Amino acid sequence: MTGAQGTREGRLRQTDRMLKQGLSLDEIAKRLDVQRRTVSGYAQELATHPLPDENDVFGLVIYQNPEYVSALLQQLFAIGLPVEEFAETFNAGMRQRTTEAGINGGAKFGLKLPFIPDASAHVDAEARTRGGSEDKNEQRQHQKFLFTQANYLHNVRAALDERGLVFKVAGANTLDQLRSGVFVEFSASFEPNEVNSILDLATPELVAAIVKHRHKTDALEAFDFDSSHEARQAFAMKVSIEADSKAELAAAATVAVRQDFRNETTREYFGTIRGIDKSSVTAVTICDTEYFLNQDKDRILDGTFRVLGKIAEISMEPVSILSRNKFLNRMRQSMLDDLTERLDALTQDGQFDASLKLGLVPPVLKVIPIAIYL
Repeated sequence: MTGAQGTREGRLRQTDRMLKQGLSLDEIAKRLDVQRRTVSGYAQELATHPLPDENDVFGLVIYQNPEYVSALLQQLFAIGLPVEEFAETFNAGMRQRTTEAGINGGAKFGLKLPFIPDASAHVDAEARTRGGSEDKNEQRQHQKFLFTQANYLHNVRAALDERGLVFKVAGANTLDQLRSGVFVEFSASFEPNEVNSILDLATPELVAAIVKHRHKTDALEAFDFDSSHEARQAFAMKVSIEADSKAELAAAATVAVRQDFRNETTREYFGTIRGIDKSSVTAVTICDTEYFLNQDKDRILDGTFRVLGKIAEISMEPVSILSRNKFLNRMRQSMLDDLTERLDALTQDGQFDASLKLGLVPPVLKVIPIAIYL
């Protein structure tokens, strides 16, 4: 065997597959070209320490932070980062041609025949002379193996699992042993930060137009149109100046909020980890947008994905989704409640779904992801 199949892990994996197929220990030993007692030892080891399902071992990665993976690989194995590996295969062959001539004389002696080991010929009084030639062929094959981030991540995951450093989060009842800095792995379905979605629509121009329209509408409802022409002109000029001023202020505030909240380098995704006991954990996964494969930042919203990362913070209290925003985080809870009520009122009109979740249900895990895969 060569490669991964020739390692002990590879033979264990092969044994596991064949046992699941119903093969006997003798059949497995024959296929692996090992003794039966060796296969019996493999079977006992698999019974006490089952291998992870291969569907979990090999995954499709949609997000990977190469700096984190490379650093962990070097720390785990205490070596430099492997880049390339070279292998050389050498084959040599030799062909012989031999000619013989002889005269019979009456004596007998043993003679070794070419290419026939341990064979003897007895001839009478024979004297021979030999001559011949040799042809030698050599063949060399050079191979170059390039290590990529896929290889690094596979080895990092295997090393962390082997050392028992990865905690599997499977519901609220599994959080007792967790703390900041622990490696975790979990499966979750994700939602985007809804404020980002609103800010995609709430451009400074749109906000300014809405504020201007709202101010003029309110002012016109309260104006007495029976007043003089001069009064109406003065009122129109005043309303226009006030509307422009409020619109400019609203547009500037919107720009400030967007710049503060819409950090283009990182993005939060809110995942729900559901346990067997039907408990749930909210996982806030803070991703660097540049590390999404194919630059598809919404791929994580397409299903249930597995996350390998480190815990940055654990909270058993409700967490506001505005906590990372310097401006909006200063809003008092009464203002947030009022905003939520107004949005709910808009939703009840049936024209537009303006509902907004501003709080995260505890327990809440903030996680810095190393990789996200399926």
